[in-house]
Amino acid sequence: MRRIIAFMVFLCLFCSSVRPASGTMESATDAARRGADQILALLQDPAFHNPATKEAQRKKIENAMLGLFDFDEFSSRTVGPNWRNFTPDQKKRFQEAFTTLLRNTYIDTLDSYSGEKVEFTGEISGNNGTRSEVRMNFLGKDAVHPVAFRMLVKNGRWVVYDVLIEGISMIKNYRDQFRDLLAKGNPDELISRISAKAEEVKNQPKQK
Repeated sequence: MRRIIAFMVFLCLFCSSVRPASGTMESATDAARRGADQILALLQDPAFHNPATKEAQRKKIENAMLGLFDFDEFSSRTVGPNWRNFTPDQKKRFQEAFTTLLRNTYIDTLDSYSGEKVEFTGEISGNNGTRSEVRMNFLGKDAVHPVAFRMLVKNGRWVVYDVLIEGISMIKNYRDQFRDLLAKGNPDELISRISAKAEEVKNQPKQK
């Protein structure tokens, strides 16, 4: 399951950051498909699996995550209504800590990519065409996993604001955890917990 989430997290980064060459608005499905093509090309590049060049390729994907994903939208939706109680400094530090946690949690999992594919199955649009749910199947070796991207138009491009894997919302999963922590503490304590978890994950043995 972590491999599926990892792939979808990084697919989000590409489909929510790369504009069509013409500069015209494209459909949410086209944006997601273009992102899938790009990240699959990176994962299928022999350099990603060559010990001599793996770190450089991993860094390329990591930099794409850090430089292109809209963590403002993702962070605010993950924290939910409590976001308005964060100061600007706390929002900045939360985004930094959460970005690091996601990077440390999922970047190593991509090493286990072994030829999985994405099959797009449909799109449901709403809110006058500014929101959409793009549905697809993640085709593994032994199973098919339904996945959906919830997307919205922001600054003239489609961005992913939630990922549903087998019906489970990534944002809701984190929001439930963060809500419980905030009920017992405050934003600074939540940020400290996230930072500590990110460091713990970083120091775990890397997957072979």
